[in-house]
Amino acid sequence: MQGLRAANIALKEQLALRDHALDTTSTFFVITRQVAPEPVILYCNQAMADQHGFAREELLGKSIKLLTQMTRQNPDHFPGLLAALRAGRTYNYEDEVTRRDGTRFWIGVSIRPIFDNAGQLTHAVSVGADITAKREEARKKQELQDELVREMQERERMTLELQLSQKLESVGRLAAGIAHEINTPIQYVFDSVHFLRSAFTDLNQLLDGWQPALDALPDLPERAALRLEIARLIEIHDIDFARTEVPKAFERTFHGIERVSTIVKAMKEFAHPDSGEQSPADLNHALQTTLLVASNEYKYHAKVLTEFSELPPVTCNIGGLNQVFLNLLVNAAHAIQDAGKDLASGEIKISTALDGDDAVIRISDNGCGVPPEHLSKLYDPFFTTKEVGRGTGQGLAITHSILVDKHGGDIGVKSRVGVGTEFVLRLPVAGRAARSAA
Repeated sequence: MQGLRAANIALKEQLALRDHALDTTSTFFVITRQVAPEPVILYCNQAMADQHGFAREELLGKSIKLLTQMTRQNPDHFPGLLAALRAGRTYNYEDEVTRRDGTRFWIGVSIRPIFDNAGQLTHAVSVGADITAKREEARKKQELQDELVREMQERERMTLELQLSQKLESVGRLAAGIAHEINTPIQYVFDSVHFLRSAFTDLNQLLDGWQPALDALPDLPERAALRLEIARLIEIHDIDFARTEVPKAFERTFHGIERVSTIVKAMKEFAHPDSGEQSPADLNHALQTTLLVASNEYKYHAKVLTEFSELPPVTCNIGGLNQVFLNLLVNAAHAIQDAGKDLASGEIKISTALDGDDAVIRISDNGCGVPPEHLSKLYDPFFTTKEVGRGTGQGLAITHSILVDKHGGDIGVKSRVGVGTEFVLRLPVAGRAARSAA
């Protein structure tokens, strides 16, 4: 008996030592008996009880549901947990737990199965820890990484925008120079055609005058012969046809010269150096200018319908907005082309309106449309749905930057695949400074 008593004392001392050791650690430790309908808590250390807001005595002998009902995922993870334990696998999970007092913390748990000699699952040992600080640290680290990525993307966007701006400035100077060079020969052509039309008018008057002069001659055989010769020459040289068609040719030539002059003027306006300052501008005129400059992009694929309402002068950087309008028009033309439409079926609509203190511009097309999953990425730098060599992914990113960041405006988009896309631009009439002050 004494030997048995001594053994019991030794066992109690060992268990007490185990409990003391486990109670001194901050790690959570729980042993459960796997019985139906729910596992029962046989043991838990002090850290586990304290962290959940219980006295240890309140947990011993109770269902594990007393603790797991406090977790956010319960009971979703139980089928997976039971399957893992029966298969002899360790089950790991993280979850948010609500304490008795309503405060919350995150727990990370690893649960291992224990089998008897017959291979039956009898117990489970759970080892865990408070991972709130670890998750918060990971969250902050992720936020820093995300912020770093955003800053890098913004730097790349600004660098590309600067490069594009410099390129556009160079192209603008070149276009302005070419426009100036074209103006001189066009003026020569205009003056020469004007002279030719005036000379032809004089020639017509001369031709109209020979008939009375011929009739005034004596009625002699020579006059009859002269009439016949003149009639023959008129027929041979198609004089009547020339007198009818040459004036029409002059009109077409003057129309063509006027068209070239209009395009040259539009090029000079579009390519005007961008000072960066905001000043009142006519948005309707800017849109018409951009349509002329971009006509080669859409004239074979779509007809353009415009509905311009009367707008007050809008304080803006018109050079930047010209780039916005050009980007959207080119995108619309490409979308219509990708949809397989031509001049008979393709359509681009542009409208302007005044809405309170904002000027609203709508640019829509009946092209291929944008998939819903791509809409949120349209303004991301380098994102493009176009094939390599046709798009850089910078057009809409720069459009967003010019409109929102530089003008205090807004841009919205609606699109349906196979139906088309509409961009809605809003600009404060009084300019960015007035919008910021408000």
